[in-house]
Amino acid sequence: MHRGKNVITGLPKISDKPVTEKQLESQLKLGLLNSFLEDIDVLVDIGFKAYIKNNSAVNAAFKYNYGHVFREEGESFVIDYPKIVYSRGHIDTPESPQVDPAAGSITFSWLPQKQSTYCQFTDMASFLVYNPAKETSIILLNATNRYAQGHILEMPEGFIGDTVHCYMNFNSADGKKKGNSMYVAETVVS
Repeated sequence: MHRGKNVITGLPKISDKPVTEKQLESQLKLGLLNSFLEDIDVLVDIGFKAYIKNNSAVNAAFKYNYGHVFREEGESFVIDYPKIVYSRGHIDTPESPQVDPAAGSITFSWLPQKQSTYCQFTDMASFLVYNPAKETSIILLNATNRYAQGHILEMPEGFIGDTVHCYMNFNSADGKKKGNSMYVAETVVS
């Protein structure tokens, strides 16, 4: 049984053919993206919940991101962090978001916006700071509302001097409506 369905499979047949260049490329991309998405699965589970069809939220996010988040670097591939999306929905993204690193913290800020159906002062902001050097992330769910126009995230001491990638998104206060995640900036933790 898998996910409530009976599944019958035959024994796997091990191939004796050499792995092709295309297969190696696919395996590398699969590993890179899966590793990133599984590290932030708490955000992905919320942000892709509406797009699950007999699958998991991480798989839905993988399918959405796979075609456009890689770039060639030398003879290999790397994730193009500004292109990653961990949440999708109709809630408005922040207006002109910025980050400012200072003394072991990162301050996120954004401009005020007029209220509308998909933009309320009570919308809750979630933040992601990803450190590729340490392959680790700092996640803050529903940390503050849109009206606050800013939030300070304390960084671990081990992050000082590292380059990090910063993202944020808004969800409705009741958690029923989600917003698109937005890449804010790359910065160095001071």
